[in-house]
Amino acid sequence: MFVIAVLACSRQPTPQRSPYVPVSQLETKYGRLIAASNHPTTYQNGTGERVGLFQDREGTVWGLPLILATDGSVLGCAPQLLQDARVTDTFPAGTTIAGATNRPTGWRGGTGKLELLIRDSRGKIHWKEVAGGEIEAGPACWAKEVPGPPQQLHYYRLAPARTE
Repeated sequence: MFVIAVLACSRQPTPQRSPYVPVSQLETKYGRLIAASNHPTTYQNGTGERVGLFQDREGTVWGLPLILATDGSVLGCAPQLLQDARVTDTFPAGTTIAGATNRPTGWRGGTGKLELLIRDSRGKIHWKEVAGGEIEAGPACWAKEVPGPPQQLHYYRLAPARTE
């Protein structure tokens, strides 16, 4: 009985759910929506989630969960503390993001990592896998519970890599 009580007390509380708001509202803070893809998942139970890529004036690219509302409008999720969240990865400075995909895994167990399709200054196209992160404090973005189980979604804060 003591072991069960200790395990239950040591479990981290489930973060609250951050609201989904119109994309136009997110664009005022995170920049213009430039691309979208499926949100990567470890297992096939979350392939319906979407992630939108927004690029702000400083060049930072923000990957935020998107949903389609019942009225057909597109909504996105940006937790209140996102502006203070760590940078999760970089992409080459001076490039243009042409799109986003999920890297094929070669098996049906997951959707693969998020990749950026990048065009360099000479017009050549490259793939760049990028990492996301979880909000560690405060409300977070969650996937819809139907058709899969509850799942906290990652955010992406991608900074242009400075060349030396």
